[in-house]
Amino acid sequence: MLRASDRAPGLAIADDVVLPHDVEIGANVVIHAGTAIGAGVRIQDGAILGKPAALGALSKASREELPPLVLGDGATVGAAAVLSAGAAIGPRVLVGDQVFVRERSAIGERSTVGRGTSIENDVVIGARARIQTNCYITAFSELEDDVFVAPCVMTSNDMSAGRRRRTEPLRGPVLRRACRVGVGAVLLPGVEIGEEAFVGAGSIVTRDVAARSVSYGAPARHVREVADAELLGT
Repeated sequence: MLRASDRAPGLAIADDVVLPHDVEIGANVVIHAGTAIGAGVRIQDGAILGKPAALGALSKASREELPPLVLGDGATVGAAAVLSAGAAIGPRVLVGDQVFVRERSAIGERSTVGRGTSIENDVVIGARARIQTNCYITAFSELEDDVFVAPCVMTSNDMSAGRRRRTEPLRGPVLRRACRVGVGAVLLPGVEIGEEAFVGAGSIVTRDVAARSVSYGAPARHVREVADAELLGT
């Protein structure tokens, strides 16, 4: 049950939610039951935390009861963002305005998710990842530490476009450590982008991209290797 709170204008909060004294809360925020909020968290106007899952009649997603949403110390949740129950947001993560993070997804410490991006269910994102504006990260994707995803990147997990057998699992892309994906690229189900690889803008990735490969085109093809000077930390 939600109740009004005088902690912030228009705040609706469940009785079992504990707010540390140093949490900053904007106007018209909703915090659902069980949500765990760390110290120094910033929650901006209109955010919804711990939203219960809502599944369509034909959805094949799990209907098991979800654990609470967890927000790590120092995380920031942007205006009108929606974070579902069962998600885990690490310390000092920035979740931008109008971002949607679904159930059973995890975002590692100091990562950034840009405005309007959708993180679907069962996604794992490592530490220090940078996901830009209006990206779609499909269910069952894996993004390792230090990955960079440019604006409007689209990922997919079902080659049959909804006609797969019930026994056939969804397979999101795997983005290995410190790889980069350029603006507007499309990644097909199950492809792997290798460590320190670079996928060019507008590419359509239909097969795995090797570590340190610079690949682009439709379909994306290897062009050269990433130079030593371009590697992370060099």
